[in-house]
Amino acid sequence: MTARNSAASGAGPRTIPADERDLLLRHRLGDTEAFAGLVAEYRRPVYSYLVRCAVAEPDRDDLFQDIFIKIHRSAAQYQADRPLHPWLFTIVANTVRTYYRKRKVREMVFADSSGPEPQAPAADSERQAMARQTAAWLEGEIQKLPLAQREVLILTCIENLPQKEVAAVLGLPINTVKTNLRRARLALIARRARKHGEVPS
Repeated sequence: MTARNSAASGAGPRTIPADERDLLLRHRLGDTEAFAGLVAEYRRPVYSYLVRCAVAEPDRDDLFQDIFIKIHRSAAQYQADRPLHPWLFTIVANTVRTYYRKRKVREMVFADSSGPEPQAPAADSERQAMARQTAAWLEGEIQKLPLAQREVLILTCIENLPQKEVAAVLGLPINTVKTNLRRARLALIARRARKHGEVPS
């Protein structure tokens, strides 16, 4: 399965359809088409998470496949009365953490933070061009944050998970989630101020 061409790193938050948990439940009951539907629905947010967490481009497709293999194997553990989104992203976040632990053990470079090249802005719209440039700059700056801050920022501000659910996904105390989120936001504000020659307050 290849995800590279099906997810845009600059995409905004997306609403997860309410029936997605039914796809996983149908998969558990042996519906051969249900899991493919689940992969299709989550392809974009999962792949975008990998990009924003600065997973090296050559590793993204393999990690994407690994994530969905784990989801497939863990399907029986999913509790049908709980939201699917945080359960699934617990697997995503843990897989990315394992990826970085293995890279550290192998004494490899932390990550390629270059990301994909931003799309060329529309020539006939200066405002659209500025918006695209800002989005590209922000994507790059998010990828430079420490992983602990990056995880919390992505899950909270991009995947729209409540902080309590983010704490559960990452296995962190709620106060740690709040601290990492605050530090990530302050870091981005400070970098933006420096970019524009301003003094951050």
